[in-house]
Amino acid sequence: MSRTSLEDTCFELIKAHVLDPEHSPIPEEQKELLDRVITAAKILDKHPVQKQAAAILRAKYPHIGPTRAYYDLSLAVRLFNSVHTFDYDFWHSWLINDIIKNIEDCRNSKSRSSDKTIAMEHANLLKAIGAKPIDLPDPLRNEKHQFNIIIQAKGSEMKLNLRNLKNIPETALQEINKAIYGGSEITDVEAEEIMKT
Repeated sequence: MSRTSLEDTCFELIKAHVLDPEHSPIPEEQKELLDRVITAAKILDKHPVQKQAAAILRAKYPHIGPTRAYYDLSLAVRLFNSVHTFDYDFWHSWLINDIIKNIEDCRNSKSRSSDKTIAMEHANLLKAIGAKPIDLPDPLRNEKHQFNIIIQAKGSEMKLNLRNLKNIPETALQEINKAIYGGSEITDVEAEEIMKT
């Protein structure tokens, strides 16, 4: 009989083990591994550098070797990836700011070799930002299109233009209401019963 790996274990079983370790539905051979992986995930929250996290994990579990510690850390990243995913937006803004700072430092140094560095940094900045789009989005695009609401009632369709909706007289809106809801208005008593339910 093949043993199920921890990564193939159902999320609900892992959740049940975390919430109530005494009555865990996880097989015995996976309980210690899951406890180590949860500990590894908590360590990674405070110490994201793998080398430091592995040392802390080995101090907590002295019977595991360095290979096992790094494996547990990688398993923690895979199992709890919502916490340990790469923050691309932070990295991108840091990269752009660093390139701009390098350009400013080179301009302030006023040496001949800094011109070449500035040119390289401008090329890096263009790669990081990307090229200017050919066509910018049109801010008046919605005004160029006609948007309609289609009302289907009693086998017939009615088109209402959104721009003209505010200009429709109240009597016409009442007729639309009658067509949609059967034409009968509710009384105050019925309205109160609806609000109570």
